[in-house]
Amino acid sequence: MSAWSDIRDSVRRVILMQDKIDRLANGLTRLSTDVMDHEKRLIRIETMIEMAQARRGDAPRFPR
Repeated sequence: MSAWSDIRDSVRRVILMQDKIDRLANGLTRLSTDVMDHEKRLIRIETMIEMAQARRGDAPRFPR
């Protein structure tokens, strides 16, 4: 192989790697958004349970 062929292959690999990194970063951003959404939902559920327990006079069972 010539030096130009090696350089071309190396540049091609770097470009493909950059594309994979970009897709991974986008996936991580979506995953982070989903986790935050689930966390907010869990907080709402815990709040509803605590409010229901307070109405019945039970002590909250969630550690603080």
